[in-house]
Amino acid sequence: MKKLFFIVTFFASLISYSQRDINYNFTINTTFTANENFGEYDEYFDEVDWALIVPRAIMLRNGFNVKLNNFVAVGINLGFDWHPDLDVLAIPYYLDSKFTLVQVDDDTFYIGGGVGKLLKIGKAFERGNYYKVGIGYHISTESSHSFVLNVDFHQKKIAKFENGRLNSLSFGLGMIFL
Repeated sequence: MKKLFFIVTFFASLISYSQRDINYNFTINTTFTANENFGEYDEYFDEVDWALIVPRAIMLRNGFNVKLNNFVAVGINLGFDWHPDLDVLAIPYYLDSKFTLVQVDDDTFYIGGGVGKLLKIGKAFERGNYYKVGIGYHISTESSHSFVLNVDFHQKKIAKFENGRLNSLSFGLGMIFL
């Protein structure tokens, strides 16, 4: 708890005394898997299921990023992960950083990573550690918002889960509000 308080206080003071760009971001990610019912008749939709891949989890992320320079941004984020087929709910809160690899005009291609915890707010939610690494493409617009496409690898270390962790690869679409 002391570490979290220190990190939040440090981050708040960094934001309040700096002349940096502070952006709000929101992303929706999903994981995909092979369809186990491929080619079978689906009575609910009254047709044969021909989808090769199907979404398996929804991950919502929002947070604040501080752009330190043209190549580095750091942020604090809060999310909601729902894996219905595994019966897992998680709320990760984490610090992340993004490093620009290529920049053309205001569009950037970047790599990023994050480290944090899973918040337990009830019996249905899991407690543990959270790690994230990924790549993304930030698409600038002339208005006050931009778009983000990303591919992220998430690892949730959950004690009572099989093998002690839940790994997932997700594809996401998001917005950054300047």
